[in-house]
Amino acid sequence: MAYLNSALHRNWENNGYLKISGFFSPQEIQDLQTWVSEISSWEPTDDKWMHHYESTPNGARLSRSENFVPYHPDMRSTVTSGKVLDVVSDLMAEPAVLYKEKINYKYPGGGGYAAHQDAPAYEFIDYHITCLISVDSATPESGCLYFAPGRHLEGFIALDEKGCIAPKTASTMEWVAAPTVPGDILLFGSYIPHKSPANRSNEPRRIIYLTYNAKSQGDWREQYYADKRQAFAQYAEDDSKRDKQISKIAHFQGKSVNHE
Repeated sequence: MAYLNSALHRNWENNGYLKISGFFSPQEIQDLQTWVSEISSWEPTDDKWMHHYESTPNGARLSRSENFVPYHPDMRSTVTSGKVLDVVSDLMAEPAVLYKEKINYKYPGGGGYAAHQDAPAYEFIDYHITCLISVDSATPESGCLYFAPGRHLEGFIALDEKGCIAPKTASTMEWVAAPTVPGDILLFGSYIPHKSPANRSNEPRRIIYLTYNAKSQGDWREQYYADKRQAFAQYAEDDSKRDKQISKIAHFQGKSVNHE
C-alpha cells in the first residue's frame, strides 16, 4: 500500500518534515498507548532498556525510555516491519532499518528541548529519518514540536558547544508548530531544525520517536546503544555534568534526576 503521493513528496522536499494524519487506526492507537504504559512500568536496568527521569511539580517522572524494542515483541513488530517501515523507506527511496527508538513522556511540568538538529547526536550514519508517533495529543501548551520549514537544506546551522543551534540564531528563525493527535505521525530528517517547549498543560504528552537509516549503510542499532552507555558511564566519572543530559547533545531543558 502506498502512503505517499506526489504532493506529500513535494511537501517533504520543500519543508523538511511531513505530517500524516490518522496514520494509525483506533485499535492501533489503543495498542500503542497500552504498550507505552507497559514500558513505562518497567523497573530501571543497567544492561537492557534505559529510563531517564526528570524533576516535575509532581515529583520525579520519566522523561524518556529507550532501547525497549528487544524486550517488547509487539512494539518490535510494529516498528521493524509493516507500514511505519514502508513509509520511511518510501521517503528514503530505498529500504530502511531501525537505528534507535525512544519514548519522550513530557508529563505536566516536564521540560522542553532547545532548538537543535538531530544529525550531531546520531553518529555512524550520514542521514536518517525519524518517525514521530503521537500517543497523546501534542499541542503548543503541552509541548508539541516546532519546525523551521526549509532550513534542512542548509546543513549544520550555528552549532554551539552544546551541540544545539546557537540561541541567538534560533531566535531569528521562523518556527511553525506541528500539533498532533493520537494516531498521527510526523516524519523529519537529520537536518531540519526543531524544538519543543515545556508541558504547561495538565495532560501528559507521550510520543514515540523511531529513527531509521538506509539499510545500505548498515545496521547500527546495537552499536549506537553500546556507544551511548559507554559515553554516559564516562560522563558520570568526569565531573562534566554531562551525566545530567539524556542525549549526547545537551538540548534537554528539564532537570534530570536519579530514579529513587
